[in-house]
Amino acid sequence: MSIIEVVFPQLKNDPETVKAVEDELPVVTKAFKDGGALKAAQGWLSTENGQDISSQHREIAILEWPAESNFHDFLQSEAFKSFQAVVKPLATGPPQMNLFQTNPAAPVFGAKTLGVMMLTPKDPDNVAALLDKIRAGLPKAEDFTKIVYGSSLNLPQKKVVVFRAFASKEEIQDPKNVASMRAIRSDLLGLAEITQFIADVKELPLHS
Repeated sequence: MSIIEVVFPQLKNDPETVKAVEDELPVVTKAFKDGGALKAAQGWLSTENGQDISSQHREIAILEWPAESNFHDFLQSEAFKSFQAVVKPLATGPPQMNLFQTNPAAPVFGAKTLGVMMLTPKDPDNVAALLDKIRAGLPKAEDFTKIVYGSSLNLPQKKVVVFRAFASKEEIQDPKNVASMRAIRSDLLGLAEITQFIADVKELPLHS
């Protein structure tokens, strides 16, 4: 199992902020490394529910932690203070930090493009059934070994995340992949409210 944090920073919507974020990635990478993260990826959302949002400059960051306690320790650490010093001048509000327990998450950090589904169960007590439905639907995917999924650990209302890792935008647009992900989404619509993103991402070199 993996402990995965999905962060949606609330950033100023302008190209200068995007450049500042990219310029500060070495400092952010060091903060994640010093804070004990195992892996990290960063990128930008290109679509939400099929609509182009690339002009909104919405960032996503994904981290893997050794354990849930390491995530909480990071929030109290000097490394987090270093991270905040970089991010706060660029932000319009606090980030959305979502912590999940998932199946092994290595495919997420080898991807260039990610499909991300954030699911809010219609019945908060039915998370297990939702996860079972996801597992049952995996064979519909063209390569289900690249799918990572799990339920939240730190949110007042339980959520479920599903990642699908792709090597490129061309791969995610392949008709077979489009059809398989559409089939999985269709299976889940009766059980959850779904927000679906596509993100262009890159792994951060924590251990180089």
